[in-house]
Parts: sequence; C-alpha cells; structure tokens
Amino acid sequence: MAQIRVIPARDEANIEQKLVTLLLAAVQEKPDLIISVFAGTPAFGAYRLLVERAHSELVDFSRVRFVVFDELLTPSGGARFRAVLDERLFIPLAIPPENVVAFLSSGDRAAETARISSFLAVSGIDIALLSVDSRGHIGFHVTGSDLDSVAGIVRVENSPRWEAREAFSLGLADLARATRILLFAAGRNLAEIVQRLTEGTFDPSVPISVLQRHGNVILIADAGASSRIAREERIHGFYSGFFIVDARSAPTGRRVLVVSPHPDDAPISVGGAMAMLSGANRLVTAVMTTGHRSFIYGTQRGERIAIREAEAVKESRFLGAEPRFLRLPFYDSNYEVTERDLEIFITLLKEIDPDWVFLPHPKDSHPAHAASRAVVVECLRRTLAGTRKVVELWNYEGPWALFNRGDFNAIVTVPRLAFERKLQAIRAHESQVARTPYDVAADSLARLRSALVPESELAGFGARPPRLDAWLELFWRESARGELAGRAELPAQG
Repeated sequence: MAQIRVIPARDEANIEQKLVTLLLAAVQEKPDLIISVFAGTPAFGAYRLLVERAHSELVDFSRVRFVVFDELLTPSGGARFRAVLDERLFIPLAIPPENVVAFLSSGDRAAETARISSFLAVSGIDIALLSVDSRGHIGFHVTGSDLDSVAGIVRVENSPRWEAREAFSLGLADLARATRILLFAAGRNLAEIVQRLTEGTFDPSVPISVLQRHGNVILIADAGASSRIAREERIHGFYSGFFIVDARSAPTGRRVLVVSPHPDDAPISVGGAMAMLSGANRLVTAVMTTGHRSFIYGTQRGERIAIREAEAVKESRFLGAEPRFLRLPFYDSNYEVTERDLEIFITLLKEIDPDWVFLPHPKDSHPAHAASRAVVVECLRRTLAGTRKVVELWNYEGPWALFNRGDFNAIVTVPRLAFERKLQAIRAHESQVARTPYDVAADSLARLRSALVPESELAGFGARPPRLDAWLELFWRESARGELAGRAELPAQG
C-alpha cells in the first residue's frame, strides 16, 4: 500500500488556505496544468479563495484546463454541475470555454463519453481534486463500485435528491492515473474513513481505497478528521533482530504466493498479512488439497469438495487473493509426494513467478502441511536452479504448530481493519467454523502474540515494550536463492 502524505490543518479555513497554496504553486510551475474538479459544497470555500488569491497574486490561469469530474443526466438536458462551476470558478478565473472539458448532457452520450475518454488518454490529469466522504464514496462511485472503471454513465444512488437516475462520471481508474491527488477532509465525522485510508488496508469494495494504490496522494485534514490517526512513531523494518512489517511499510508491486494445505489454512494462519498485501500486490492462494476428509454432516466426497472450494472462493473476496485449486494427488496417497504433485505445482510456480512465498514452517507436523511444504521446497529447488532469482520464504505459524522462542524472526503487525477482514475470511469457511471456532483461535493467538512478544522479544523482560498493533502474526523469514538451489535437499516429511 502506497503511503499517503498527511498535511495537518487547524480547521476548515486552514485546509482551504493550504489547498489553494498547493494549487497556485502547481499552476505557476506548470502553466498548462490539467485539473479535475467537482461541483460539491465541500470545495466551494476553496474555489472562492482560489479566485481571490489568483487575482491578488496575479497568477495566470489562461492556459489551465479543467476537467469536470461528473455531471447529472436530467430529462431537461441541462448541465447543473457545469453551471455551478462556471459561476464559482471558471468565469471568475476567466477560463476560456474551450479549456473546460465537460460532459454535454444535450449531446449524444456515447459520443460525449468517447470525446472525454480520448482527451484523458492523450492529455491525462495532472491534479485531481477530491474531498473525503464519510462512507468512502467518490462522487457517484459508491460501495461496491468497480475500481477499474473508466469514464462513462453511472447510476445515481439517491435519485430523488439529485432528480436524476444517471450521471456521467470519470472512472476510478481515470483517477488512479492522475499524476497527483489532492484530497481534503474536515470534521470528526470523517475520522474513521481517514484512519482507514491512511492506516487501514486496501478494501476493493470501498471506492476511496483506489487512492491507497496511488503513489502521490496528499491529504489535508483538520484536527477532527485526523483525530484517529496514530501519533506515535511506528516501528517497522529491522528492530531488535526482528523484521517488522506494518500497514504503512508493507511492500507494493510484489507477486505473492500463499500456500494453503487445506482450503481454510491460509486465512487462519496468514490472513492478516494477506489483507495488508492485497491491492498493492498480486496475491495468489495455492489451495493444495481438496479437504474432502473434513467432516460435513450428510455429504459425500464430491459434495464436500464443492463446499470447501466454494468457501475458499468466498474467502478470497475478503482478502483480495486469486484462489487456485491444485487438488494435489498426495492427499489421497497417504501424503506421499510424487512427481505428479511436483509437476502440478511447478506449472503454477512458472506462471506466478513469485517474489514471496508463504508456507507452513519446518516444524509443522500436520501431514498435509508437511507434504505441502515438501512440494514447495522441492519445486523451488528445481525452478531456481541455475538462475539468479531470490524468493523470500515466509514460514508461518498456525494453531496446529505454534512457535517457541527462537522459531520466528519476522513479525507482521496487523491493524484492526485488516484483522477484521481476516476474521471474515475465516468465517467464510462456514463448514469448518461450525465444527471448530478457528476464528476464535486465530484471534486469541494473534492477541496473545501482541500481548507478550513486544516485551519478551523486542524489549527484554521487565523493560517497557514498543507499541504495536493489537494483533500479530509471526513468521520465520528466509531466502531461497537460485545460485544455491542446486544444493538444496528435500526436507523430511513429518
């Protein structure tokens, strides 16, 4: 997840001052700037101040081009949002009409959409101006909207209020391609969504999460809006001999493969890290076995396989991962790994070409877990041999095989929102949670680690421990290196 730069402000007036200062500086640096704007009440004070300062400071806007973010499609064919922006911004700044790119409601919808899409494809957006909505919406993009959407016609959620059923809007993918995002938030009612945006994990169901994947977002927030952002120094990177990852320091652009011996193992053992990594990385879950041996009352083998794989698909929606069902033969051959198991997994390895692999740790004696690990290690040995590639291996802890002191060297500190997604993912496996409360076990283990590890491992017994999140996941982190892979040996199965 890309880090969002937060600029604190005293109040709404101070937000407007800082926002306008940034805009004026950008125009003076690039006189032909392209700015996306919207016709919303939160921005009206900033527009008034922008006009005043542009005149008093002699900032030339004659070459600046504006893109109107959205427009209502009303039966009358009027352009209500454009009219508001004309009155408050474009006319006072003496913007030439040809420098305003806006949807013409009276024109052909397809032609107008194509015109604006062509402009965006050629010229792009230098700065997109946005305000924070308490629900995480962006304009008419509401919960569940497609984060990869492009300019087009969208449904209006509250049509009686707007007196329109549809509107034109730039897409969330169009925003994601803007060079810079200027975002502002005023009021304590925005504190939760600001916290989720700045400290939480990527949530594909919330439109504003698209900004978490953007590398250049500036958020100007007053004391109320920023009241829930953590003030203490965050601990990450190497600390006291441990490698610590939090939501802000989580990597981006990685290909991550999570090995799940049974359909529900991944969220139980590594769901918090998965929630933090999704969105900004490609995340694939390799479900190694069908899990059909698990008791589900009144079902046959085929039914159990269908149930368990459907639950893994549901889980993936919470964690943002791509499930791959390998159905490895070892599960039905007394856990004996054969060449066929290796062939299947090597095919996936070559497709994904992972940078990180999460897998059961060497002391995990559960036979399905041990066999899964054996498959992974041998396949990495074969595929890395003769190459210079380095793959990070994150050996994970689970309720069936707990770490002792010295068994782990990496800590993922999981914020509340990410852990909630982990619990939702575990509960997606209804057939299993109904029998054994794995969600309770995972929550208890993560809380136990958070309560004890900071003192016992990071500070020393009796010393004041550093503050981490309330949930921790532990790992043994090591590297599989191509130049050494030829000398690796297949580990013994438990």
